[in-house]
Amino acid sequence: MYRNSKVHFLTAYVEYLMNRGIRSEEYYVGDASRFIRFLLANITETDVNNFIRQSAKTSSYQNRLRKTLRKFFHFGSEVLDLGNLEQILKKTR
Repeated sequence: MYRNSKVHFLTAYVEYLMNRGIRSEEYYVGDASRFIRFLLANITETDVNNFIRQSAKTSSYQNRLRKTLRKFFHFGSEVLDLGNLEQILKKTR
């Protein structure tokens, strides 16, 4: 398997598991999901701003990241009950 920055995390992880003979990814993906939820529940405004600054060198890409993260954070709040996410995004510049 080669490194590809365009491959989505979850897709790559499931492919990784299947290539190693794991017949059911349920436990693996479930545990990874719980870990990601933990991380999301504990992020701060500083973390989000650092991510945006590190990932986006142009103002247009920073704006796009804020827009896509807003949708992702709404999902986290509504579906995963991670209420801190919307509050954090409102504070980011």
